[in-house]
Amino acid sequence: MGKKEGVKKYLAGVVDLGILGKREAYLFKNDKREKKEQPAYRLVIREGESWKECGAFWVRESKPKVEEEEIDFSG
Repeated sequence: MGKKEGVKKYLAGVVDLGILGKREAYLFKNDKREKKEQPAYRLVIREGESWKECGAFWVRESKPKVEEEEIDFSG
């Protein structure tokens, strides 16, 4: 079987907004991204029958941890 035509993968979950309650949340890849300054993903929350884009995400890489050099003060 091959990939299904028109099917996209996305992340789905629930966001707890405190006194505003819990909302369905979806994270979609930004297929229209042309520059790295534009978000790689968009966060959308469902409110009743409507959808509201409420966040944007970029892919970042952590810097490697630099080991501190030990200095021998005994001699």
